[in-house]
Amino acid sequence: MEAQLLELFSFLTDGRPDVRQLAAKNTAGLTTTTEFLPFFKLNDCQVVKDLMKLIKGEPMAAHDALSSLINLCVDPDFVAVMDNEDFLYDLILLIVLPRNVVADLCCMLLNNLSESSSVARKLVADISHTATRAASPSTPSAASDTPKENSETKLKTHYLDNLLEVFVRGEGKRYNPSAEYDFLGGVLANVAMTNAGSQWFRGRTGVDGAMRLSKMVVFCEHKNRIRRSAAISTLKNTAFDPEGHELLLTDSELNLLPYILLPLSGPEEYTDEEMDGMPDELQLLEDDKTREPDAKLRATLVETLLLFTTTRKGREILRAKKVYPVVQKLHLQEKDDNVQDVIERIVQMLMRDEEADGTDGTVALPPSKRLKQVDPKDFTIEEVVDSDEEMEIEGLI
Repeated sequence: MEAQLLELFSFLTDGRPDVRQLAAKNTAGLTTTTEFLPFFKLNDCQVVKDLMKLIKGEPMAAHDALSSLINLCVDPDFVAVMDNEDFLYDLILLIVLPRNVVADLCCMLLNNLSESSSVARKLVADISHTATRAASPSTPSAASDTPKENSETKLKTHYLDNLLEVFVRGEGKRYNPSAEYDFLGGVLANVAMTNAGSQWFRGRTGVDGAMRLSKMVVFCEHKNRIRRSAAISTLKNTAFDPEGHELLLTDSELNLLPYILLPLSGPEEYTDEEMDGMPDELQLLEDDKTREPDAKLRATLVETLLLFTTTRKGREILRAKKVYPVVQKLHLQEKDDNVQDVIERIVQMLMRDEEADGTDGTVALPPSKRLKQVDPKDFTIEEVVDSDEEMEIEGLI
């Protein structure tokens, strides 16, 4: 068996395109079960490295190579092989190519890989860390390296700005007729799990100067659950840093609270007193207004509100914006025990006596998990039609 599989793997580097394509197709079939995974670790995972090289080649061979690599992400050993800056750069380039027929598969693979904190950190520039090293040139060599480090920082920032822009433009196949880029949202949500990524989302994009998070939150009520989930998960992940709460809740361009509260709102009416201070978007909703149908996403939204209650400034803003009557009416209709429990904790936090507290107002909640995105291995990967179209990149920045 081992000899036969090694012979099959050897054809992945054959000089004939049709042979490479057939080998990639048969190899992909072996990755759908864990039975054959040990053979992929032979010779220092050489077959994985050969598959990585195929993603830039003929579309059909690239399709099967990407399918294999997506499935292989179940094993951290294979993720470690793909945790390579050159390979990640190739993936990003293939994603932003506007007519690349395997762009969605590249998004799925990058989504899986970005669940690794090492990969996520590579995708976002640690500006503070770079600045610290650049500001302390203890030796002449350190001083000479500074421009290079700053250049690399800018490049990595541009990688993410481009990915964010493609995620926005790609909705409904508007950017690429062969891709919808929904799974790219998972990459962004995973990046937001890192401290540097959370800070990055509070910054402004190099494309048009908008706050990056404002480009994600508009999808919190999108009809596609994968895209909707990515936006909501990103939002929660950025709320873990208490230092960012005031900016997130007060920035007029971002206008964050309606994006959290509208999916939690139904057609219920509010009194004049309840609406006093409430965001305009939540007042006088249509009679057919429905709430987010997925209990897990409703839970994520209320957990985000709960995170904002951990600071006194956050609680003051939520009170002023009349979050209490919104979650109160949600609680009356909610059937999910987990969502009900979180709502009750929000109410307790909003009803607390700030003056009697005698502290700085910061409250520690029980540990809450940042959210990783949906695993695309749960989805069927369909065959793509070979295309003779020339693939060319159109710069976003």
